[in-house]
Amino acid sequence: MTNYIVSLVVSYLIGSIPTAYLVVKSTSEVDIRKVGSGNVGGRNALEVTGKKWIGVVVTVVDLLKGVVSVLLATLLFDDTATAVSAAMFGAVLGHCYPMWLKFHGGRGLATGAGSLLVTGWLWVFVWLALYFGTEKITKNVHAASVIALVGLPLITWFIPGLWLEKIIPKYFTPPEFFTAGSMIVAVCLSRHIEPLKEYYETKKD
Repeated sequence: MTNYIVSLVVSYLIGSIPTAYLVVKSTSEVDIRKVGSGNVGGRNALEVTGKKWIGVVVTVVDLLKGVVSVLLATLLFDDTATAVSAAMFGAVLGHCYPMWLKFHGGRGLATGAGSLLVTGWLWVFVWLALYFGTEKITKNVHAASVIALVGLPLITWFIPGLWLEKIIPKYFTPPEFFTAGSMIVAVCLSRHIEPLKEYYETKKD
């Protein structure tokens, strides 16, 4: 339990580094929370500044927050599955709800993808395939994100355990991996509900 708490706190602090806020503020003197979509993430950083390199830098650093959190957990703690689960959850939680910005952060996709790159890289490609496939149909990034987020653990659930064991780290059992992935999906979903509601309310009007 101690390992879980320490890993959770450390990864939360890593995840809570407000990359988009810091980069946009330092290059454009703009508070990203008050412009564009208000999201503290790579996409809004690109749209607000109009500079591709800023969007790329923000996205890569946000992704690395998930990577670093998981790698630290594997290096520092013996109870690896528990510690890594906490690291995955904590990094995404910190990104979405950073205490430095009064808990107004990003939507967690890049940081969540970073944690999956270390624990099951194949799922990043499944996630992207679901996202881009549904985005072409829905023509809305929030709807596509929600469908991809919900679809990813569902696909994981239906894959036979023996197959899943070949593409996840040895320290995870399939149920542990499913739980860890579902935890980060839940946090990401919590940041997509409001913009999705606003989109559909706008369409009704």
